[in-house]
Amino acid sequence: MFLGSVIYDKRRSLNLTQNDLANGVCNQNTISKMEKHNMTPQIDVLIKICHRLDLSLNDVFSDFSSDSKQEQIFVLDSIEENVLLNDISEIDMKLSLVKDDINSKDMAQFSFIEGVLQFLQSNLERSSFELDKVVKETKSDNDNIYTLMAYLIKAMIYLKQNHPDMAVYYCKTIADSLQENLNIANAQGIEILFICKSLGKIYADLNQSDLAIEISKRGITYANEKHLSYFIDELNYNIALALKPKGTDDQEFQKYQKIAYYSAISLNHESFQKKIEKELLNK
Repeated sequence: MFLGSVIYDKRRSLNLTQNDLANGVCNQNTISKMEKHNMTPQIDVLIKICHRLDLSLNDVFSDFSSDSKQEQIFVLDSIEENVLLNDISEIDMKLSLVKDDINSKDMAQFSFIEGVLQFLQSNLERSSFELDKVVKETKSDNDNIYTLMAYLIKAMIYLKQNHPDMAVYYCKTIADSLQENLNIANAQGIEILFICKSLGKIYADLNQSDLAIEISKRGITYANEKHLSYFIDELNYNIALALKPKGTDDQEFQKYQKIAYYSAISLNHESFQKKIEKELLNK
Protein backbone atom coordinates (compact mmCIF):
# COMPACT_ATOMS: atom_id res chain seq x y z
CA MET A 1 0.00 0.00 0.00
CA PHE A 2 2.80 2.38 0.92
CA LEU A 3 4.63 2.31 -2.42
CA GLY A 4 1.67 3.44 -4.54
CA SER A 5 0.81 6.25 -2.15
CA VAL A 6 4.34 7.65 -2.14
CA ILE A 7 4.55 7.57 -5.94
CA TYR A 8 1.13 9.27 -6.24
CA ASP A 9 1.87 12.01 -3.67
CA LYS A 10 5.30 12.82 -5.08
CA ARG A 11 4.06 12.88 -8.68
CA ARG A 12 1.24 15.28 -7.76
CA SER A 13 3.61 17.52 -5.80
CA LEU A 14 5.75 17.90 -8.94
CA ASN A 15 2.68 18.61 -11.11
CA LEU A 16 3.39 15.59 -13.29
CA THR A 17 0.72 13.60 -15.07
CA GLN A 18 0.90 9.83 -15.21
CA ASN A 19 1.96 10.15 -18.82
CA ASP A 20 4.74 12.57 -17.84
CA LEU A 21 6.09 10.11 -15.31
CA ALA A 22 5.77 7.13 -17.62
CA ASN A 23 7.43 8.82 -20.62
CA GLY A 24 10.45 6.76 -21.70
CA VAL A 25 10.16 4.48 -18.65
CA CYS A 26 6.98 2.43 -18.97
CA ASN A 27 3.40 2.93 -20.12
CA GLN A 28 0.79 5.08 -18.37
CA ASN A 29 -1.19 2.00 -17.35
CA THR A 30 1.76 0.76 -15.29
CA ILE A 31 1.84 4.01 -13.31
CA SER A 32 -1.92 3.85 -12.82
CA LYS A 33 -1.77 0.27 -11.49
CA MET A 34 1.10 1.17 -9.16
CA GLU A 35 -0.77 4.10 -7.66
CA LYS A 36 -3.89 1.99 -7.22
CA HIS A 37 -1.76 -0.61 -5.38
CA ASN A 38 -2.48 -3.26 -8.00
CA MET A 39 1.12 -4.04 -8.91
CA THR A 40 4.81 -3.58 -8.09
CA PRO A 41 6.87 -2.86 -11.22
CA GLN A 42 10.05 -4.61 -12.29
CA ILE A 43 13.04 -3.35 -10.37
CA ASP A 44 14.61 -1.48 -13.32
CA VAL A 45 11.35 0.37 -13.92
CA LEU A 46 11.02 1.20 -10.22
CA ILE A 47 14.57 2.56 -10.12
CA LYS A 48 13.90 4.87 -13.09
CA ILE A 49 10.65 6.09 -11.54
CA CYS A 50 12.42 6.82 -8.24
CA HIS A 51 15.16 8.70 -10.04
CA ARG A 52 12.67 10.80 -11.99
CA LEU A 53 10.80 11.67 -8.79
CA ASP A 54 14.01 12.21 -6.77
CA LEU A 55 13.05 9.46 -4.32
CA SER A 56 15.32 7.03 -2.49
CA LEU A 57 14.49 3.43 -1.64
CA ASN A 58 13.84 4.48 1.94
CA ASP A 59 11.22 6.89 0.62
CA VAL A 60 9.30 4.25 -1.32
CA PHE A 61 9.50 1.42 1.20
CA SER A 62 8.05 2.17 4.60
CA ASP A 63 10.20 1.91 7.71
CA PHE A 64 7.53 -0.26 9.30
CA SER A 65 7.41 -2.70 6.40
CA SER A 66 9.12 -6.04 7.09
CA ASP A 67 9.91 -6.27 3.38
CA SER A 68 11.83 -2.99 3.23
CA LYS A 69 15.35 -4.33 3.78
CA GLN A 70 14.67 -7.33 1.56
CA GLU A 71 13.64 -5.01 -1.28
CA GLN A 72 16.86 -3.01 -0.86
CA ILE A 73 18.93 -6.21 -1.03
CA PHE A 74 17.04 -7.16 -4.19
CA VAL A 75 17.93 -3.80 -5.76
CA LEU A 76 21.61 -4.25 -4.84
CA ASP A 77 21.61 -7.76 -6.36
CA SER A 78 20.04 -6.34 -9.52
CA ILE A 79 22.76 -3.66 -9.76
CA GLU A 80 25.48 -6.26 -9.23
CA GLU A 81 24.05 -8.42 -12.02
CA ASN A 82 24.08 -5.42 -14.38
CA VAL A 83 27.73 -4.76 -13.59
CA LEU A 84 28.80 -8.40 -13.98
CA LEU A 85 27.07 -8.42 -17.38
CA ASN A 86 28.87 -5.16 -18.28
CA ASP A 87 25.54 -3.35 -18.56
CA ILE A 88 26.53 -0.05 -16.95
CA SER A 89 24.61 2.47 -19.02
CA GLU A 90 22.42 3.63 -16.10
CA ILE A 91 24.47 2.31 -13.21
CA ASP A 92 25.25 5.69 -11.57
CA MET A 93 21.53 6.44 -11.35
CA LYS A 94 20.85 3.06 -9.76
CA LEU A 95 23.70 3.35 -7.27
CA SER A 96 22.50 6.79 -6.20
CA LEU A 97 19.29 5.20 -4.90
CA VAL A 98 21.03 2.77 -2.55
CA LYS A 99 24.38 4.26 -1.54
CA ASP A 100 22.99 6.17 1.44
CA ASP A 101 21.13 3.14 2.79
CA ILE A 102 23.88 0.49 2.73
CA ASN A 103 24.32 -1.26 6.07
CA SER A 104 27.52 -2.93 7.25
CA LYS A 105 26.30 -6.37 6.17
CA ASP A 106 26.00 -5.26 2.54
CA MET A 107 29.08 -3.03 2.40
CA ALA A 108 31.30 -5.73 0.86
CA GLN A 109 28.84 -6.19 -2.00
CA PHE A 110 28.53 -2.44 -2.54
CA SER A 111 32.32 -1.92 -2.55
CA PHE A 112 32.71 -4.83 -4.95
CA ILE A 113 30.20 -3.26 -7.35
CA GLU A 114 32.12 0.02 -7.15
CA GLY A 115 35.39 -1.85 -7.75
CA VAL A 116 34.14 -3.62 -10.86
CA LEU A 117 32.60 -0.41 -12.19
CA GLN A 118 35.89 1.45 -11.79
CA PHE A 119 37.71 -1.44 -13.50
CA LEU A 120 35.33 -1.35 -16.48
CA GLN A 121 35.98 2.39 -16.74
CA SER A 122 39.78 1.74 -16.67
CA ASN A 123 40.23 3.51 -13.32
CA LEU A 124 42.55 0.78 -12.07
CA GLU A 125 43.92 2.53 -8.98
CA ARG A 126 40.44 3.44 -7.74
CA SER A 127 39.23 -0.08 -8.54
CA SER A 128 42.01 -1.61 -6.47
CA PHE A 129 41.15 0.73 -3.58
CA GLU A 130 37.50 -0.38 -3.60
CA LEU A 131 38.50 -4.06 -3.82
CA ASP A 132 40.82 -3.68 -0.83
CA LYS A 133 37.77 -2.42 1.08
CA VAL A 134 35.94 -5.62 0.10
CA VAL A 135 38.74 -7.79 1.44
CA LYS A 136 38.77 -5.78 4.66
CA GLU A 137 34.99 -6.11 5.07
CA THR A 138 35.11 -9.88 4.52
CA LYS A 139 38.20 -10.26 6.71
CA SER A 140 39.98 -12.05 3.83
CA ASP A 141 37.60 -15.01 4.18
CA ASN A 142 38.25 -17.24 1.16
CA ASP A 143 34.84 -18.87 1.66
CA ASN A 144 33.14 -15.54 1.01
CA ILE A 145 32.12 -14.96 -2.60
CA TYR A 146 33.02 -11.26 -2.44
CA THR A 147 36.54 -12.05 -1.24
CA LEU A 148 37.02 -14.38 -4.20
CA MET A 149 35.54 -11.94 -6.71
CA ALA A 150 37.67 -9.12 -5.31
CA TYR A 151 40.76 -11.32 -5.80
CA LEU A 152 39.58 -12.03 -9.35
CA ILE A 153 39.31 -8.37 -10.35
CA LYS A 154 42.68 -7.67 -8.70
CA ALA A 155 44.17 -10.44 -10.88
CA MET A 156 42.66 -8.76 -13.95
CA ILE A 157 44.14 -5.42 -12.84
CA TYR A 158 47.61 -6.93 -12.44
CA LEU A 159 47.32 -8.55 -15.86
CA LYS A 160 46.50 -5.16 -17.41
CA GLN A 161 49.50 -3.69 -15.60
CA ASN A 162 51.80 -6.43 -17.00
CA HIS A 163 52.34 -8.17 -13.66
CA PRO A 164 51.40 -11.76 -14.60
CA ASP A 165 53.08 -13.20 -11.49
CA MET A 166 50.68 -11.29 -9.23
CA ALA A 167 47.72 -12.25 -11.42
CA VAL A 168 48.74 -15.92 -11.11
CA TYR A 169 48.96 -15.59 -7.32
CA TYR A 170 45.36 -14.37 -7.00
CA CYS A 171 44.09 -16.89 -9.54
CA LYS A 172 45.68 -19.75 -7.61
CA THR A 173 44.11 -18.51 -4.37
CA ILE A 174 40.68 -18.56 -6.03
CA ALA A 175 41.24 -21.93 -7.70
CA ASP A 176 42.34 -23.49 -4.41
CA SER A 177 39.10 -22.30 -2.77
CA LEU A 178 37.07 -23.86 -5.60
CA GLN A 179 39.07 -27.06 -5.81
CA GLU A 180 36.48 -29.37 -4.24
CA ASN A 181 33.33 -27.85 -5.74
CA LEU A 182 31.80 -24.61 -6.97
CA ASN A 183 29.30 -24.33 -4.13
CA ILE A 184 30.15 -21.18 -2.15
CA ALA A 185 27.68 -20.64 0.70
CA ASN A 186 26.69 -17.03 -0.03
CA ALA A 187 27.10 -17.13 -3.82
CA GLN A 188 24.58 -16.66 -6.60
CA GLY A 189 24.84 -18.63 -9.83
CA ILE A 190 25.86 -15.61 -11.90
CA GLU A 191 28.75 -14.94 -9.50
CA ILE A 192 30.10 -18.48 -9.76
CA LEU A 193 29.90 -18.40 -13.54
CA PHE A 194 31.49 -14.94 -13.65
CA ILE A 195 34.45 -16.36 -11.73
CA CYS A 196 34.70 -19.39 -14.02
CA LYS A 197 34.60 -17.43 -17.28
CA SER A 198 36.98 -14.74 -16.00
CA LEU A 199 39.48 -17.25 -14.61
CA GLY A 200 39.30 -19.18 -17.88
CA LYS A 201 40.04 -16.03 -19.87
CA ILE A 202 43.00 -15.12 -17.64
CA TYR A 203 44.45 -18.62 -17.92
CA ALA A 204 43.98 -18.58 -21.69
CA ASP A 205 45.74 -15.19 -21.92
CA LEU A 206 48.61 -16.60 -19.83
CA ASN A 207 48.82 -19.66 -22.11
CA GLN A 208 47.92 -21.95 -19.21
CA SER A 209 45.69 -23.98 -21.50
CA ASP A 210 44.92 -26.93 -19.24
CA LEU A 211 43.76 -24.68 -16.41
CA ALA A 212 41.69 -22.55 -18.81
CA ILE A 213 39.93 -25.63 -20.19
CA GLU A 214 39.37 -27.17 -16.77
CA ILE A 215 37.74 -24.17 -15.09
CA SER A 216 35.69 -23.32 -18.20
CA LYS A 217 34.33 -26.86 -18.46
CA ARG A 218 33.51 -26.84 -14.75
CA GLY A 219 31.58 -23.63 -15.32
CA ILE A 220 29.64 -25.16 -18.21
CA THR A 221 28.78 -28.22 -16.10
CA TYR A 222 27.65 -25.98 -13.23
CA ALA A 223 25.49 -23.89 -15.59
CA ASN A 224 23.84 -27.02 -16.99
CA GLU A 225 23.15 -28.40 -13.52
CA LYS A 226 21.64 -25.11 -12.33
CA HIS A 227 19.83 -24.44 -15.65
CA LEU A 228 21.67 -21.14 -16.11
CA SER A 229 22.86 -19.50 -19.32
CA TYR A 230 25.12 -16.70 -18.01
CA PHE A 231 28.44 -16.50 -19.93
CA ILE A 232 27.94 -19.82 -21.74
CA ASP A 233 29.28 -18.23 -24.92
CA GLU A 234 32.41 -16.93 -23.21
CA LEU A 235 33.03 -20.18 -21.34
CA ASN A 236 33.03 -22.13 -24.61
CA TYR A 237 35.14 -19.48 -26.29
CA ASN A 238 37.74 -19.76 -23.51
CA ILE A 239 38.06 -23.45 -24.33
CA ALA A 240 38.49 -22.64 -28.02
CA LEU A 241 41.18 -20.08 -27.16
CA ALA A 242 43.00 -22.59 -25.01
CA LEU A 243 42.84 -25.31 -27.67
CA LYS A 244 44.12 -23.16 -30.51
CA PRO A 245 47.72 -22.53 -29.36
CA LYS A 246 47.97 -26.07 -27.99
CA GLY A 247 47.94 -27.58 -31.47
CA THR A 248 44.89 -29.68 -30.71
CA ASP A 249 42.86 -31.16 -33.55
CA ASP A 250 41.43 -28.20 -35.48
CA GLN A 251 37.97 -29.80 -35.41
CA GLU A 252 37.90 -29.56 -31.61
CA PHE A 253 38.81 -25.87 -31.74
CA GLN A 254 36.15 -25.21 -34.39
CA LYS A 255 33.53 -27.07 -32.36
CA TYR A 256 33.93 -24.84 -29.32
CA GLN A 257 34.24 -21.72 -31.43
CA LYS A 258 30.92 -22.51 -33.14
CA ILE A 259 29.22 -23.35 -29.83
CA ALA A 260 30.41 -19.98 -28.52
CA TYR A 261 29.11 -18.25 -31.63
CA TYR A 262 25.62 -19.76 -31.55
CA SER A 263 25.43 -19.27 -27.78
CA ALA A 264 26.21 -15.57 -28.28
CA ILE A 265 23.36 -15.36 -30.79
CA SER A 266 21.00 -17.12 -28.35
CA LEU A 267 21.99 -14.75 -25.52
CA ASN A 268 21.73 -11.63 -27.72
CA HIS A 269 25.38 -10.94 -26.91
CA GLU A 270 25.89 -8.94 -30.09
CA SER A 271 29.39 -7.59 -29.46
CA PHE A 272 30.72 -11.07 -28.73
CA GLN A 273 28.87 -12.51 -31.71
CA LYS A 274 30.49 -9.92 -34.02
CA LYS A 275 33.89 -10.62 -32.54
CA ILE A 276 33.62 -14.33 -33.44
CA GLU A 277 32.13 -13.52 -36.85
CA LYS A 278 35.17 -11.38 -37.61
CA GLU A 279 37.46 -14.28 -36.69
CA LEU A 280 35.50 -16.68 -38.86
CA LEU A 281 35.69 -14.31 -41.83
CA ASN A 282 39.44 -13.85 -41.43
CA LYS A 283 40.18 -17.58 -41.43
